Amino acid sequence: MKLNLFSKLVFSVSLAFVVNSFVYFSFGNIYSSKILNYADFQQQFQSGIYQYRKLSGYFLIGIYAFLSSLNIDYQIFKLKFFNPESDPKMYLSFYILNTFFLMLTAVLMVFITEMKSFIANSSEKTFLIAISIFTIGISQFVLVPYDVSSYFFLLVFFWFLMKYLEQNSTKNLIILVVILAISTINRESSALSISLAATLLYTKFGIKKESIFPVAVLGISFVAIYLGMRLSQGNFTTNDGNLFLQNFTDPKNGLGILFWAVFFVFTLILAKDKQSKNLIFLFHFFSIPYIAMCFYTGIIYEIRLYVPLFLASLLIGKLHLSKIE
Repeated sequence: MKLNLFSKLVFSVSLAFVVNSFVYFSFGNIYSSKILNYADFQQQFQSGIYQYRKLSGYFLIGIYAFLSSLNIDYQIFKLKFFNPESDPKMYLSFYILNTFFLMLTAVLMVFITEMKSFIANSSEKTFLIAISIFTIGISQFVLVPYDVSSYFFLLVFFWFLMKYLEQNSTKNLIILVVILAISTINRESSALSISLAATLLYTKFGIKKESIFPVAVLGISFVAIYLGMRLSQGNFTTNDGNLFLQNFTDPKNGLGILFWAVFFVFTLILAKDKQSKNLIFLFHFFSIPYIAMCFYTGIIYEIRLYVPLFLASLLIGKLHLSKIE
């Protein structure tokens, strides 16, 4: 069944809404139960690495303040929590924020898959959008305000990067820098945007000024914002320990590693040809700093850490860069 653009948008947004609604209201959340009240959320997200991830944290607090201003008894939702101190308003704030950005992500994926350089039939495009939505959905057993929005910002960067590949003008480069800046204020995994840019620019231009200069500009911009965020807090500490050994010895983290492996292979299976597979390998190569930090300071069981790599790999696996003039 072939859908027009409007039908694809309606379907994708509806799917995002339905999937996230069932994830939030049909399953009990044990993993993130300790931050489901305002005081505990503020305590956690004003410390460690979380204190530098500002943007979506403010969005969440704004939604919570709005819900608190309404004359509603939130017990009517009959939400049940593992932690008796959990606040329905905080949980609903997470739901509203992350569902909104998942719907925006779905919209953006529709537009990206309709680009002339994206080679796939209508059914394949719909499948890629759907599997992306479901993957983001199942990763939300870890409740944070910045993950789903970070996927959206990565795809916004991807969209304008394709525009830059078509016309590598100063204007388009400035747009990329602005998007990167906003994304970095949200979450430092925005560095993957640079990995994505390096992958596509190198593939199209090789090691030339056309690829080196924009990647250098993006890299310097990221470092400046990254350091500026820390200077604004008056310290550079994150209190994150070395979790490398734990990631290879804890059985749950073993499941996380298996997820990374299976979903990486999945993108290769879906890639349209050998060149596309090479793009995916190259993207992962340029993403080694991010991957290394995930294994060093992250908890690999939290499969959300691989989601941005997965989403980008799904998309570049269907690109035909020779169609970009």
